[in-house]
Amino acid sequence: MSKDKKSRFGGLFGLDPTLGLGDKVIDHVEEAQEEERERLKKGDYYALCPNCDRKQIKQNLLQSGCFVCAWQGTEEDVELAKARRQAGGSSSSLRNKELGYKTDCPHCGTLVITEEFLKNGCWRCGYKE
Repeated sequence: MSKDKKSRFGGLFGLDPTLGLGDKVIDHVEEAQEEERERLKKGDYYALCPNCDRKQIKQNLLQSGCFVCAWQGTEEDVELAKARRQAGGSSSSLRNKELGYKTDCPHCGTLVITEEFLKNGCWRCGYKE
C-alpha cells in the first residue's frame, strides 16, 4: 500500500484490520469497473434508442426495433443520434421520453401498459383519453 493513500478501513486505533489487503482488492475492483466502462464506450454492443434514449443491444434494436417506444430505423439513424448526443444536442425525436412501457391511469391509478392504454383505455375503470 502506498504511503500517500489513506486506508479505507479504519479499525481499532486507526489500524487496518485487513493489513492493506482490503485496499488492494477495492483498487482492483475499481480498476476493473473503469476498464469495463471504457470498453463499453468504445464497443458497439449496446446502443441508445434515438427516440427514447434507452440503452439496448444494438443488433436487437436494429432488427426488431425499440422494445420501449417501438422505434424502427437504420444504423445510420443510431449513429447520427449518437453524434448529436456527443455534441451536446438532443435527439430530434425525443417526444416519448417521459412515457415508459407502463404508466398509471390518471383516473384510478392502476398500472397499465402505455401502448394499450393509449389505444383502448384503462382495463379497470374504462377511462380513455
